[in-house]
Amino acid sequence: MDAAQTEETIRSLLTDLKEDKVESLLVQCADWGINVRMFLNGDVVELDLMKNYEGYEVTFVDDRDKQPAQIDELPDLIQLLQVS
Repeated sequence: MDAAQTEETIRSLLTDLKEDKVESLLVQCADWGINVRMFLNGDVVELDLMKNYEGYEVTFVDDRDKQPAQIDELPDLIQLLQVS
């Protein structure tokens, strides 16, 4: 999946939520990985996703107390963020 497809996948996952609200979504793809910034239900959320052999390692940039999480595919972000 190239950068444009990755960005579109993340955008569609987060803008198609039925119960939760995402505003000001910014998705940046770079050589090192993907940075996602947004307001999720009024709270600032920033994530870094780094591609690895098992899928993606997700780091919560604004919550250093949270350990990085591993997801297999991008749609797993929905479950990780506990949104619907």
